[in-house]
Amino acid sequence: MKKWLTIALVSFALLAAGYIALPRYAIEQLEMAARDENEEQLQRYIDFPALRDNLRLRLQRKLRESVNGDVPEEFREFLAAGVNLFVSPLLQQLVTSEGIGELLRGGKDLREFELELYRMSSSVSGDVVDVPESEENTWQLRRWRFVGVNLVSADYGGDTTARLRLILERRGLRWQLVDLHLLGGEKEDE
Repeated sequence: MKKWLTIALVSFALLAAGYIALPRYAIEQLEMAARDENEEQLQRYIDFPALRDNLRLRLQRKLRESVNGDVPEEFREFLAAGVNLFVSPLLQQLVTSEGIGELLRGGKDLREFELELYRMSSSVSGDVVDVPESEENTWQLRRWRFVGVNLVSADYGGDTTARLRLILERRGLRWQLVDLHLLGGEKEDE
């Protein structure tokens, strides 16, 4: 009896360790593929349709919030359809393995990426988007954590600030990038 209990506990501990280690391994593989400019490997760890959809939905939500009082209600759906016509091809061109690889290699083009993504929302709402200057060209993984049973968040940035958050989701035994957030240089809580 004691032998079976020990085997069960060891098996459970190994499964738990594997479950915790797999997302970190996926993050390392994603970083390595970006560093080596290996587009095939990047495509294995990025769910491009889900990533584009999440970015498109967030941009639509921000646009609706920014023009909520300025546009009559009967024109809001028309505006949303126009946004879809504009944003979908833009994201199709920007969210590629090459673009995500450049972003992960150090944020060299983060400012241009942010300006391109938010240019449309600022031109429609008339607001000026404040995009911070990039502080350096080499980013490191600042921290990663589980945010759900099947979701992991990984923050990248410079010395003390997080500038990019990747959201990975478990798909079977593989973890894939499904969303990213450009952060405003949040200081780390340590």
